[in-house]
This record gives sequence, structure tokens and C-alpha cells, in this order.
Amino acid sequence: MDRADQLAMLSGPAADQWGLITTAQAKALGLTPVQLLRLTAAGLLDNVSRSVYLLTASGSPRHLDIKAAWLRLQPTVFVWDRQAGHPDSGTVSHTSACQLHELGDIPAPDVEITVPRRRTTNDPFVRLRTASLRPEEITIVDGLPATTVPRTITDLLQAKADGGHIGGVIADANRRDLISLDDLARQVQPHARRYGLKASASGRDLINHLVEQAGESLHRQEIARASEEGFTAALNLLAHNPRMVGLTSMGRPGMARALQQISRTLGESVVASRPDPAVLRALGEAMARSVVASRPDPAALRALGEALTQSPALRVALDGSADSVEHPERDASWQKDHPGDSSSDGQTSG
Repeated sequence: MDRADQLAMLSGPAADQWGLITTAQAKALGLTPVQLLRLTAAGLLDNVSRSVYLLTASGSPRHLDIKAAWLRLQPTVFVWDRQAGHPDSGTVSHTSACQLHELGDIPAPDVEITVPRRRTTNDPFVRLRTASLRPEEITIVDGLPATTVPRTITDLLQAKADGGHIGGVIADANRRDLISLDDLARQVQPHARRYGLKASASGRDLINHLVEQAGESLHRQEIARASEEGFTAALNLLAHNPRMVGLTSMGRPGMARALQQISRTLGESVVASRPDPAVLRALGEAMARSVVASRPDPAALRALGEALTQSPALRVALDGSADSVEHPERDASWQKDHPGDSSSDGQTSG
């Protein structure tokens, strides 16, 4: 059997194992260790780890060290024949799971794998941890069984990993909607004391503490900060560019009048008050309702005014705008735009 035939025997199974094959698997296919060495010398194989070879034509896969270590747990068993929960199986966990999930920047000098029974390894760069995992705590990432993100975080806390590094993992997971903060808080609360908090501290307290140590922020905090900064920028833009009123009103007289009244007081409002994060939500709701209508919704304008209670001048403007919208016949410009319509005190005259 020439080299081409030998390589052909390996390529099929290796293609389903990220281009990797173990010495034991190759033996099961009919190749000897000597033949593997000759293929390696010819540049057709690469001995990437103890008893694990890579078909060079396949290219190096991501997380090569993790995949090679996981294959060695059951060196004779091909990936497609491995059973979850087998006594010799393993699940990528701790810092290695963070690498697979691409969370945080926690150092991972060793490959960490959780196994269901106590085992030892001669590999100095592989760390086996013994623990029982429930099926719902295991997921598949890049073809490998790995602990879920919440289980990974609790494992790191149990292992007393650096708090700042764990905080970075939590912040990334939260930003990508990979965790529920409420559920995670319940799971991590028992670890609060070992990270310097009082026994009475809640899981949320611990999460905030760890994220703060990482110099990060949770997604809701980022939204609140962006809302405040964005709304402040919008106020300043409108205050210094009154012509923007015409653009944002989209040709609706009622909207234009409301924004004109608002813009006249923006200068003093920006200086006198710092908008609350709730302002953005109120503004978005107000504009959404107003744009689809023929004129601004008075209730929406009042909601925005209530959100800006720290700015009396702006609130006066908003209240005036709401009144002009409720009773457009009192506004001379409305009468000019609607020469055929007139009303007084709720009575319509023909």
C-alpha cells in the first residue's frame, strides 16, 4: 500500500475530526506507527500532540490543543461513536470553555476538561477535573462538548479564579445575551463571601462587584449610559441647529410647532439639568406615536414633559406644545394651513 492509499484511508475519518487522527484510530484503520512516521517525514502528516496527527492538507483547526487533548481521552473511539456520559468521556470546561465560547480574556495555559470519574494524565498541559455534569449543563461548541456559559462561570468561581477575569467573562456573556442575570445571580450567590463580600450580599451584588473589578459594565448599564449621552447630544444638536426642527418634523405643522417651542428653551435646559436615562425611552415612544399621526400625540408630549421634571423651562414648552396640538384652531399658523376648518370650544362649524 503506497502513501496515497495510506493517506486516503486516513482522510475520510479525519475529515470528521477537524483533520485529526489518533495513533490508535489509525491502527484500527490498518496503518502502523511506522507508516505514520513515514507520512509525517513526507510532510503529509503533522504530529501536533502526543499520539495525535493532523493531515497537513486539512489546515490547522481552531482550538487545536483542546481538540487534541479531548481526542486523547478516548483514543480508540472516533468522534461520531462517542457517547455523552460515558465514564471515559470528558467535557471542555473552566478556562478552556471560555476559549470555546470566546468570552473574556482569562488566561488558559492548560487545557481543562471535566471528567465524570477520577483520572490522571501524563500531559503537563492538560488538567482533568472531576465532577458530575447534568445534561442541561453541557452544550456543543465547535464540535466539542463544553460546559454551558452559566456552568462555566460557576466553575470558575468554585475554582477561585481571578475575580476581574470572571467579571470580563460575565460582561461578554451578558453583552451577547448568553446568560440570564437573574438566573446567574441565584447560582453565584453562595460564592459571594470568598470574593470579599458580606454573607448577606446577593448574587447581583457579586456580579456587579466582579464586573466592576474587570473595568467592564453590564449591557443594561451601557444602554443607560448611551441613552443619557445620546439624548444630551441630541439636545445640544437641536439647541445649536434650530433648522433641524424643520427636518425632524417631516412637514407636519403640529410637529414643527412643538419642536420650535422646545428648541427655544433647549439652551437653558441643557445647562440647567442632566437628562435622566428614562428620557430616551419617553422620547422614542413620543416620536413613534407622533410620526405616524397627522400631528403629535398630546399624551406623548406630556409623557416626555413628565420625564424631564428637572427642566421646568422645557416642561413649560412641552405643555404649551400639547395644548396647541389639542386645540390647533387656536394657532394662527394652523388656520393658515387649514383655511376650510375652524372650531371653537369643541364645536365644529360648517
